[in-house]
Amino acid sequence: MELNKALGVTMAAKPDRCYGAFWRWHFLAALIVIPFVVWQSCTGTLYLWSERWMDFRHPELRFVPASRAQVAPSAQIAAAFEAVGDRQVLRDPAKDIHEDHGHHAQLSQGSAALPVQQIVLSDDPGRSTQVIMQGANGLPYPVFVDPHTGKVLGVLTAGQWLPGISRALHAGWPLGKPGNWLLELGDCWAIVMIITGLYLWWPRGRSLWQALRPRLDAGPRIIARDLHATVAVVFSGIFLFFLISALPWTAFWGGEVLSRIQAVTKQESPAGFSIGGASVGQITTIGPSIDAFAAAARERGVTGAIAIQLSPWHNAPLFMTNRTTSLSEDRIVTADAARGKVIGDFRNEDLPAIPRMVVVGIHVHQGDFGPFNLWLNTLLAASLIWLAVTGVVSWWIRRPKGQFGAPPARDIPWSAPTITALCLMAVFLPIFGLSVIAAAAVGWMAKRPLRWRQV
Repeated sequence: MELNKALGVTMAAKPDRCYGAFWRWHFLAALIVIPFVVWQSCTGTLYLWSERWMDFRHPELRFVPASRAQVAPSAQIAAAFEAVGDRQVLRDPAKDIHEDHGHHAQLSQGSAALPVQQIVLSDDPGRSTQVIMQGANGLPYPVFVDPHTGKVLGVLTAGQWLPGISRALHAGWPLGKPGNWLLELGDCWAIVMIITGLYLWWPRGRSLWQALRPRLDAGPRIIARDLHATVAVVFSGIFLFFLISALPWTAFWGGEVLSRIQAVTKQESPAGFSIGGASVGQITTIGPSIDAFAAAARERGVTGAIAIQLSPWHNAPLFMTNRTTSLSEDRIVTADAARGKVIGDFRNEDLPAIPRMVVVGIHVHQGDFGPFNLWLNTLLAASLIWLAVTGVVSWWIRRPKGQFGAPPARDIPWSAPTITALCLMAVFLPIFGLSVIAAAAVGWMAKRPLRWRQV
């Protein structure tokens, strides 16, 4: 009962023997999740607003005078490649080209091998074309071209290109796959933290309204606990949606687990997927095909900015997606890279249930559904940071002086439904399952010396 009073929880007459165990799991999950929450909230918010920041910071690169004149995409791409040349990054290629007295730089063998992440063609006549390259450090950087004149407007470094670096940091760069695995581990334990937190909050001897109303007239322990718990409960459903819908983006669960689930259930997307990364030489070779592909996409009614990608492997198709504020306008179009002839045109309703849900999750994460979506995501990120801060404050106030204050382990018999749910979650989320096994092994080994001493 002292524990419950300290946490500000009024229990029912019948004691809850699982409460202490769930509190310990919630605490251990928080140790893993708080760094993850703060990192993902900050990098995610940067990514949400990055495009608008680039418009404000570099209008000379992002905007062009509107005109009816149009240079072929292949010519714009060629100009971007010439501006980069064999240099990975060039701050002002337009100036350098001018200083070369009008002579076009020739692509070196090194530059011809540089990866091209994607080509972004806007349907707004006042917007520039973006050719997104990938540097040796794995980060993207853009070349901006005027689509009406073919003139290169400039290049930004990877550090200056906020959409690229914020997304890379959000995905675990510079640690690569291990960084992504750590983020996936944080995602899984965040789900555990929400479930255990809801269990701890669940009204016991109080009405729902009383449980949702912070008791600001109580002592600091209860105030800190209630300010933490109330926000967590209000946003818990949205948190779970974001955490679960983020899993398809992860390297292990998305790349290994989900792909196998889709294969077994015949839920694979007929549109396929492209990671981009074809070389400058490959893109240059199929320039006319890109022209035909872009024209065919517009003729088919594809709206919004279109992003064209080509994977580096042999016979990879040209892959195009558009970014709009409406799911009904969403399109994935593929084409024969050698001829630019459309071989696939897919709307959301053409996709099976799983890839369709993945697409919805991607759009919501990116804030694609207009200002409301952007501000909701920003509020969500702010609330996650609030929970991290109030959780730490609540722990600091509650912990015994001079001690770490971790909830003690309790030897209680787990119910069959709880064990079943834990096993299913461990199987469905293998990285989480491995972490539970590792934690159990550490706990078992920590007890062994005590037993030896007793013997």
